[in-house]
Amino acid sequence: MNMQKIFLLIAVALALAFALGNHTPQAPTRIGCAWPLSTCPVCLKPLGATPVIKIIDDPKDPSLNGREIRFESEQCAATFEIDRAKYLKPANEQMVREQLPQYPAINCVVMPDESLTDPTSPNAGKGENIIVGNRLVRTCCGQCARRVRRDPVKWLAQVDKGIVADQGAKYPLKVCVISGAPLPSEPVNVFIGSRLVEVATPADGLKAQQNPIETLAKLDAAISALKPSAEKKPSTDAPPIANPDAK
Repeated sequence: MNMQKIFLLIAVALALAFALGNHTPQAPTRIGCAWPLSTCPVCLKPLGATPVIKIIDDPKDPSLNGREIRFESEQCAATFEIDRAKYLKPANEQMVREQLPQYPAINCVVMPDESLTDPTSPNAGKGENIIVGNRLVRTCCGQCARRVRRDPVKWLAQVDKGIVADQGAKYPLKVCVISGAPLPSEPVNVFIGSRLVEVATPADGLKAQQNPIETLAKLDAAISALKPSAEKKPSTDAPPIANPDAK
């Protein structure tokens, strides 16, 4: 081997070593919406203004990969990793209860010919209701639920279409709840749970997800302000989740 080839191989090896040494792992991308509950799933304390935000990085489990969880402390985040299922089960149940009333009246997203129970009926909570990316997806059977868990992004997009068709035409606001700017003819659609929030710009969309509870509170307040006093009714909240550590 001549010297020119040796130098070439050395240069290639150095370049490869440099590239590997400077490789920075990318942060996982959030799938679905931001954590929509006001409490930590571990200690059940209110999250406050500066929660610890984690996005699950687990490509082996598509149903959890990319899901955002918010904690009261780093200690709670560490405890969560010991037994994710334990802490997510009651949180998921609360999300189902809160999101069912606004879920669009659509058929199963996987098997469109299969109808589902009316989301506002008492029996709606007994079906195949699953949470992926902090959002509710209703399916007609366990097999369809498994397909949703394998590819949440694909099936959440179908839910999005149903929400836009159901809530978009009757969306009552003409201004962005984040910036106060007039909504354009084609607003940016933000989905928090089963709720549609129309905002003016993609930047407003990011801000809406930073504090989803506050965003929905602003939306509800703005809608309430449009109604005559006689039509205003007190809102009802879903019952709080049970403490998974309770004896």
